[in-house]
Amino acid sequence: MGCITAIMIALLCSTFCGNVLAAEQSVAVSVPHDVYVEGTYYGSRTVTFSLSVAGDSFVKTYSNGVVIIGEKKNGETFYYFIDKNKRLITKVSQENLYRIGEFTNWNNMVGLINLKPGSKLIKENETDKKHACTLYSVENEEKTRICLDDNLHIPAYIEQNGHVVERTTYMGPGRSYSYPDDLPGKYLRENYLYLNADDDLSPDAD
Repeated sequence: MGCITAIMIALLCSTFCGNVLAAEQSVAVSVPHDVYVEGTYYGSRTVTFSLSVAGDSFVKTYSNGVVIIGEKKNGETFYYFIDKNKRLITKVSQENLYRIGEFTNWNNMVGLINLKPGSKLIKENETDKKHACTLYSVENEEKTRICLDDNLHIPAYIEQNGHVVERTTYMGPGRSYSYPDDLPGKYLRENYLYLNADDDLSPDAD
């Protein structure tokens, strides 16, 4: 691995790698195809986000300056990771997400649950009427609970060790946004650095 490649991997991982919930869905939870969501992640830093899903594309925007665009075309899935602070755009396919330190997939990104392979969601005999959601515990993660919205089947909130680590503040029908193809071009016109992680993670010569 070349020096530039190693540096870029470190940069990408510092930009996009984050703490994720450790579990994998086994309950049949539908992935939204036309929805708009706003919410907050609580951790060492509080980050708000919005998610627009429309068919085979989504745009997820974080208050820390990161934007993720996902698209499915001709049987392939790929993403643009955009960091406004570092002025960096990284295009990557599903197969090569690991190259930028991301171990997730489309369903996790739009379903708002990033889960470890092999775990299960166990339905509890409890509902949260205030938030109109049903509680699930995560197998082998005794202190993690997820409350799935009864209509859209995405998390109303997620608890770990009795503390809320993710909360949805709004969810409803999809809202219109610029077609995802337009967004990377917008940032490229602003002279953002472009990387294609499916190649070699070296900066684009253009």
